[in-house]
Amino acid sequence: MRSNPNPFLNPAAVSDYVLETPRKVPGLADLHKMAALLLAEQARGPADILVVGAGGGLEIRAMAEMRPDWRFTGVDPSPAMLDIARQTTSICAERTHLIHGTAVDAPA
Repeated sequence: MRSNPNPFLNPAAVSDYVLETPRKVPGLADLHKMAALLLAEQARGPADILVVGAGGGLEIRAMAEMRPDWRFTGVDPSPAMLDIARQTTSICAERTHLIHGTAVDAPA
């Protein structure tokens, strides 16, 4: 049996995601801020924001800090990444719903 080459399905491989990703992606915090500002142009008040590929929770945390009136639904295919996202988004847990799944899991 072959092992799954996807590192996002391996809890050990994702353990440093929150610390390492900002280091590996220059300007990541600025990208999150820009995304929030662009969304805010259309969602001027309270809004429900869907984040696809939400494992890690970095974008949700950044947007939640900027917009306390937004609620978030995050979807990710990796249970290990969603565990990280739960920790990362603990400051806004009451406004965040994280779902394990993919587009394949969605009803037709």
